[in-house]
Amino acid sequence: MNPFGRYTTLEVLQSVVWLLLILSHQASAASFAATSSIPKMFGRRFLPIKSITNSLPKSGSKRLIDDKFTFMTYNMLSPHYMWPQVYTYVPDEYKDWNYRHKLLEKEILNSYRADIMCLQELTASDYHQYWEEVIDRDFHYGSRFIAKPPPQYWQKDAKDMDGVGIFYNLNKFDYISSTSIHLNDLIGSFDLDELSYLKSKQVKLTDGAGNPKGEKTLLEILKSRNQVGLFVALKHKDTNTIFVVINTHLYWKYDEVKLTQCLIIMRKLAKIIRDLLVGEHGTTYNKMKVVFAGDLNSTRDSLLVKFLRGEVVRYENLDIVNPLRPYLNRCIYDDVSDDVFEHTCYSGKLKGIFDYIWYHDKDFELTKILTGAGVSKELEVSKQFGLPNANHPSDHIPVLVEFKIL
Repeated sequence: MNPFGRYTTLEVLQSVVWLLLILSHQASAASFAATSSIPKMFGRRFLPIKSITNSLPKSGSKRLIDDKFTFMTYNMLSPHYMWPQVYTYVPDEYKDWNYRHKLLEKEILNSYRADIMCLQELTASDYHQYWEEVIDRDFHYGSRFIAKPPPQYWQKDAKDMDGVGIFYNLNKFDYISSTSIHLNDLIGSFDLDELSYLKSKQVKLTDGAGNPKGEKTLLEILKSRNQVGLFVALKHKDTNTIFVVINTHLYWKYDEVKLTQCLIIMRKLAKIIRDLLVGEHGTTYNKMKVVFAGDLNSTRDSLLVKFLRGEVVRYENLDIVNPLRPYLNRCIYDDVSDDVFEHTCYSGKLKGIFDYIWYHDKDFELTKILTGAGVSKELEVSKQFGLPNANHPSDHIPVLVEFKIL
């Protein structure tokens, strides 16, 4: 007896198949929704800044000169900085390092893989056990890395300490040299008047919530911090242009500390440039170019940004001026309207543009930029407080641009 009444066996089987397909589709949709809670209609766009034409080939050349390259800076959010008291708004599954790492791999190696990449909060173990090998073996990239020395409070293994790394496409660049520095090593960075100021300048200390907790001299704070800087010199194969790429992650508090750390980087950079000018890769000043990137933990109206722009920053009887103004006079946000980015960091209550790429507008032309405002729109529509989340593995977003060499 057919329990389905007047329907034939074939019709019943067809109905069952359709029912299974519908249930399967619904299950897939539910699974996708569970792992992708942010709508995709506000995706980031690689926005052209200016229309440019390719360089003409040199006389007798068989191909066009490739005078463009992509560049990215990205704070990855170390798994050891996923503080429970800060990231209360992040569901546990999106705090999971394995989950976040797979998203980081997808972003860095597939979605946004740039010719030069500056990464911050990259742990020593992660660099040596994964990124160094994979990017060399699978993508023909070179890399350099420096880890921060562990602070006194650090109770984990030293290999869990984070640092900064620079990755570069060996199809486009030849490696020349690299230098790393600890920003608490002040020997040779300051003259006697400046050291006297550092010893006398009192800085009011605050805890993580901004509450006062005494004072220390600026010199004491600088010596106690563990930030680092990394310099990599590269030669662009098609144009024979020598680059110095700088990556750093400055201390997150106290304008005076961040400004002094940046001054140390600029003075070290001046020495590196002098060495390159007289070394075996000797070049001329007009062929030397610099790109300075990283998480500077500074807003666009900060003393640090004014210093990098070349403005005089006055401290008592000291006038501080960026000595590398001839190589760095512009950041990427100067070339786009304010609606292209709202923030680059979405760490709960701490939001702002903190990630920078600096260059000189006589050396490079910014031709494309990956927009960022769509991320803010995603969070607004989905009523989420910040990052990371299902689709973004860090509390920062990668900042990606394309440059044309001038």
